[in-house]
Amino acid sequence: MTLARAGAALAAGLLLGALPFWRYAPLAASSVPHADHEPRHGGQLGMAGDHHVEVARTAGRFEVYVSDAWRRPVRASEGWAVFDGAARVPLVRERERLVGPDRPAARAVEVVVTLSDGTRLPIEFALAAD
Repeated sequence: MTLARAGAALAAGLLLGALPFWRYAPLAASSVPHADHEPRHGGQLGMAGDHHVEVARTAGRFEVYVSDAWRRPVRASEGWAVFDGAARVPLVRERERLVGPDRPAARAVEVVVTLSDGTRLPIEFALAAD
C-alpha cells in the first residue's frame, strides 16, 4: 500500500467515524420543519397550524413574532390580543413584529394574527404576571 492510499484510507475512516456525531452539531437554520422550538425574542413560543408564534413582554409593550415551520420570519399584516377575556387590543406592525400595549397583570392572552395571504393564526398563552 502506498503512502497516498494509506492517507486516503485514514481520512475516509476518520470521516466515516465522525458521521454519527454530526447530528449534534448546531446549525444556524434547521433543515427539518418544526425542529426548532426555542424562543428567539425572550418570550413564549407556540404553534398555530404550521407557524410558530412567539409573544414577548418588554417595557410595557406586548410583541408578537411569527415564523414559518423552518423559523424563517413571516410578516403579519394585522392582529390583536385579548388579555384575560377583556376587549381586543389592536396590534400594529413594526418591522418584523406586531406590537401593542401590554397588560402587566394579565394571566392569559389570546392572540389572533392575520398573514398577508389572509391566513388567520389564533393561539392562546398563559402569562406570568409582572
